Amino acid sequence: MKTFAIFGLLIYWSIIILSPVISKDLKVAKIDNFIVPLSKPSK
Repeated sequence: MKTFAIFGLLIYWSIIILSPVISKDLKVAKIDNFIVPLSKPSK
């Protein structure tokens, strides 16, 4: 039982530690998908 608790805590801590890194990668991936116009359209 103690082994399962330690294993569960290790998984939990790894998710907590890695979540900022994963979210940063997702934000960068979303920014790359935008199409930016070369110049502003004139009115």
